[in-house]
Amino acid sequence: MKKIISAVFLFSTGSYAATISDSQLKEMWQSPKTAAETLINQMSFEEKLGQMLMVDIRSWDESNTENKTPFITINDNVSKMIKDYSLGSVILFRENLIDTPQTVELINHIQNARNNLPLFISTDQEGGYVTRLRVGTEMPGNMALGATGSPELAKQAGTIHGYELTSLGFNFNFGPVVDVNNNQNNPVIGVRSYSDDPILVGKLARSYIEGIQQYPVLTSLKHFPGHGNVSSDTHFALPSINIDKAAWSQIELKPFLEVMPDSDAIMTAHVVVPALDDAKLTNTKGEQIGTPATLSKPILTDLLRHQLKFEGLILTDAMDMGAITGNFDRQWSIKQAILAGNDIVLMPLAIKDKGSIEQLGELYRYLKTEAGKDAVLKQRIEESAQRVIYTKLNKQLSPAPHDAAKAQTIVASKAHKDLENAISEQAITLIKNDQVLPYRLKKQNEMIVFSDEGPRNELISKHLNDIANELKVSLNVKHQIIKLGLDTLTTEEIEKQIEGQQFIILATYNLKENPMNAQRIIDVANNKKIPLVVISTRNPYDIAYLSGVKANIAIYGITGFDVTNNVRNSLETNIRSGLRTLFQGPAGKQDILAKPQGKLPVDIKTPDANKVLYPRGYGLTIL
Repeated sequence: MKKIISAVFLFSTGSYAATISDSQLKEMWQSPKTAAETLINQMSFEEKLGQMLMVDIRSWDESNTENKTPFITINDNVSKMIKDYSLGSVILFRENLIDTPQTVELINHIQNARNNLPLFISTDQEGGYVTRLRVGTEMPGNMALGATGSPELAKQAGTIHGYELTSLGFNFNFGPVVDVNNNQNNPVIGVRSYSDDPILVGKLARSYIEGIQQYPVLTSLKHFPGHGNVSSDTHFALPSINIDKAAWSQIELKPFLEVMPDSDAIMTAHVVVPALDDAKLTNTKGEQIGTPATLSKPILTDLLRHQLKFEGLILTDAMDMGAITGNFDRQWSIKQAILAGNDIVLMPLAIKDKGSIEQLGELYRYLKTEAGKDAVLKQRIEESAQRVIYTKLNKQLSPAPHDAAKAQTIVASKAHKDLENAISEQAITLIKNDQVLPYRLKKQNEMIVFSDEGPRNELISKHLNDIANELKVSLNVKHQIIKLGLDTLTTEEIEKQIEGQQFIILATYNLKENPMNAQRIIDVANNKKIPLVVISTRNPYDIAYLSGVKANIAIYGITGFDVTNNVRNSLETNIRSGLRTLFQGPAGKQDILAKPQGKLPVDIKTPDANKVLYPRGYGLTIL
């Protein structure tokens, strides 16, 4: 083995040489630990550091004039950057991925730009609300899987994600989310979580991993030490989880322990957990604040690495998120993340033009200077770089190009989309029904849809028209865009809008306390005796903030802007399946299209969280 490796590298330069051949790489796969040790001893500081950095390139501004365009084809500047800085990883987002042929070509070209070892090409294809493939099988999402309660369906969802991702050239997926959503006011996790039950979260996450790992795609659990019990969004602020260590061990930790042996990596959370680390840091405003887990050695090294004995990769959540950038100097926070125990620093800075590539060079110089003064930092970089290299070799990552034509037969295939629909149909949960559903359509029907956004209304209208065609009825759908959480509508205005309507759909989206417009629509509909159904289109908790609701279903996702994903994605399978449970045709029950089958995977509590209104496991049926 050593003879083979020695033949590949130039010892005289102090760094490893031109790209490793396929045959040499396959030799290293046979003894990954020995190969990684040999490689690390021959690498320069810059080459080691490069293995630890995972960059994003969402857009590119060639002339530095703020004339940005989506980064969908590689250019000479980016290709040179990957090679010159020996970068080890790239993460791609929805902006980068137009269709299957373009995605395959982009990933092939990125791999071709590598300095030596294969690159990690990663993305966040969680399923549901957070997905990156514009053309792909999104799946209904984790909480929808939780509503089915089926480990087998979770495994099938993982299998399809793994098959599609590997066909495109991805080898690293940031999922599954194993956060326990035990705070219904959580603004960032919600339906990304399987459940508020840590046992169910662990069971479904393990099954999902069993599926995805049938293909050469690494997985990363997220977000350690738990992101489910927060009330603010780490993209904008630094939240704190104020629970004792015993409570943390019983809830947040449990799913990690269940799945940790099967996962390749764990992503950190930018959250403060004083029970695990009560040290204070001084932020850029001179304030004393808690230490985010991402920057905490007690949490990542002492607890996760040593006490819990996790041997895989530890990587940061995106370092450009507000929880970090709003409190700390960028270069210092990256150094601190490395010292804390992270093996990969995700998105250390946004690569978008030649100037940002120069900033990357400044980061390398800063860390080299700091490592020259700090033996611990130098050792940490060597340790993590070796772990990254070992993982690539042990997982037998290959830079071989992928075939776009073959990928097109796999990604979003009919079989995959059929399974997607089958899962969503089993997830739809009927929470309330006072003899409203299934609503019996007539030959001629007048209906109105209220929601916050035009695209949401259009998506609902599209699938209502499909239902009308299937049941051979006429359906005239009117829709209104109303900010449901505000107090802007008068009773008179609502009466005018619903005049002549026979059925009302109120599509809510993460309501909070006092959603007056939504409440007023319900009150007027009840007064006029017009049947109304509330569709909770994202989190299932909306009914807790409303009174007088006579019918409510939860679909666990529809469409919207995810702050980690600037391009809109539509979960058509969820709304399609939800709408199909609402109606029967003129012939009555023999014309029922589908029945809700799901059970709540979370408790729905009163706004003050003092009382459970609808317990986990609750779900009505239609006879």
